[in-house]
Amino acid sequence: MAAYDARAVSVPRRGKGTHLALLVDSPSRRAHGAAASRLALGLVEVGAGHVELVTYSDDPPPSWLPPEVSVHRLGVRRASRVLMPLVHHLRDTRPDVLVTRMVHLNLVGIAAAWLARRSSGWTGRLVLVQDHPIRLSHASDPHDNKWAAKLLYRFADGVVCPCPEVRDDIIRWAGLHPDSVAVVPNAIPAPDRIPAPPHPWLADGGPPVFVNTSNMTPWKRLDLLLEAFDTVRRRHDARLLVVGQGPGAEEAAHQVARLGLEDSVQLVGWVDDPLAFAAHAWAFVLPSDEEGFGQVLTEAMSVGCPVITTDAQGGGPRFVTDDGRYGVLVPRGDAEALAEAMAAMLRPDTRSRYSGLGLERVQAFSPTACARSLTAFLETRGELAPR
Repeated sequence: MAAYDARAVSVPRRGKGTHLALLVDSPSRRAHGAAASRLALGLVEVGAGHVELVTYSDDPPPSWLPPEVSVHRLGVRRASRVLMPLVHHLRDTRPDVLVTRMVHLNLVGIAAAWLARRSSGWTGRLVLVQDHPIRLSHASDPHDNKWAAKLLYRFADGVVCPCPEVRDDIIRWAGLHPDSVAVVPNAIPAPDRIPAPPHPWLADGGPPVFVNTSNMTPWKRLDLLLEAFDTVRRRHDARLLVVGQGPGAEEAAHQVARLGLEDSVQLVGWVDDPLAFAAHAWAFVLPSDEEGFGQVLTEAMSVGCPVITTDAQGGGPRFVTDDGRYGVLVPRGDAEALAEAMAAMLRPDTRSRYSGLGLERVQAFSPTACARSLTAFLETRGELAPR
């Protein structure tokens, strides 16, 4: 796979009156909210015009979001009730481009765009974000209807995806013209500070600590991580912190007990700033079976934390690590290979090398770089031209 470098994108200067609206469930929580807000930050940095987050949650925007990004709340709390408030918003504010993400919100966006055009003559364009191969989106959330996407995605003005494999998948599934689908990775800003160690194990002088951040769904494969770490722990003095919450927490706790790892593994639960854990970890480990991007990888890289990841379906980790050049890439589902990679990372010279490589790689995923990829695609597609 060729290396992706958004810094090479040349973007024509845009008019100051351009209005881009980004629809997302939350401006600050979960990966989708972070991705939308970071893209909004980049759009401001490249002078894309008026940038707006449109949301149906009451969550506050992130503290680092610039004041130039406005936040509009639709006044509903469920995706199923977004349609008509969104139609009214398109009618009243008339953005030049509406960007939606997640399959079910993409379908709402398609319906809202059609209604707004029919009822009020809205002339803006609709761009969908497809974050995962469509079959994986449907498997993780049955409300993300892949069959409706197959039928309706062609009515959008464009689709963007976080990595090439996801792009190729949606082109095949929905029968889209390749020129209508672009790669726009999820952005990661440089941290403005490194917080203090959030856990006693992360203080200086202790054994090396591996960190994983997970929503603990089955495809995140905590079982694989714990199996691999058990192998590492038999030969090396190391520890593991798992940050997050989700349906697999109870089973993970049982596995920790079965393996006798209570003294070296902790399930931390939900935290407000998981990046603080990666900032002080020896390495970050992602054992997933499925990842359309792997945002936790770029987050870890941004604070100098080396990454070890499985070659997950969806192609995200392979793309982020550039075929393993900037992080350690091991076969999906291979506990032995994962354990070997973790043991190898315990060597200080290996860790130092991958720390520097990760910091180099994330420059290609800066908010500015990702925003330039989007605006270049919009220019190429003529998305801002009147309908």
